[in-house]
Amino acid sequence: MEIGVREASERLGVSDRRVRELINAGRIPARLIGGRYLVNEVDLVRAPAVSRPMSARIAWAFIALLSGDPPDGVSAAELVRLRKKLAHLDVEPDPALLLRSWLARRCPARSYSAAPEDLTEIGQDERVVASGISDQRSGLSSAGEFEGYLAEDDVDGVAADYLLSGIGKPNVVLHVHGLAHDMPAPIGVVLADLADRRSAREDGKVRELLRSQVSTGVRR
Repeated sequence: MEIGVREASERLGVSDRRVRELINAGRIPARLIGGRYLVNEVDLVRAPAVSRPMSARIAWAFIALLSGDPPDGVSAAELVRLRKKLAHLDVEPDPALLLRSWLARRCPARSYSAAPEDLTEIGQDERVVASGISDQRSGLSSAGEFEGYLAEDDVDGVAADYLLSGIGKPNVVLHVHGLAHDMPAPIGVVLADLADRRSAREDGKVRELLRSQVSTGVRR
């Protein structure tokens, strides 16, 4: 028997969006009929284990661990579980898919439209920390786009200073979470942002950066 995305999400205990991500990644076979995905119940039973998004607190602890830093605010039992997830991520053929799911609730993100000539200045603003494709470690061209993090208290000021608008095609993504301004964004943050892009180019870069971290011993 075939069922729709909504029923499949209820059976797996995840969001409709997560089911569509698994379908698009080929991890759950499905047929597209009249713009609607249909999943065979047998294939759903055989689908790989799906993880719910972490809470914001656990997500940031995992980001610290992913970056080679000691996580704060977690119990010994939580740390053991996070280390197991990290080990699983290292052998997962599609780590970006897991990161998208696990870290989806790490913080709010706001999309804006900005004048192209202002993007460089936004990236140099001391209130903003570049990340994702705007971080040099991604090795990707971010021409015409900017992604970064800023504290909640700075959102309105930055939006006003650069006339950021919610109308038009977005070319600026600002994650509302304060990061240290005297250093680059943690590599775990960069990985999470690249994974959120849901494209083959960025997914490939996630795998590459993860392999690089393991091979150079950045993560313990």
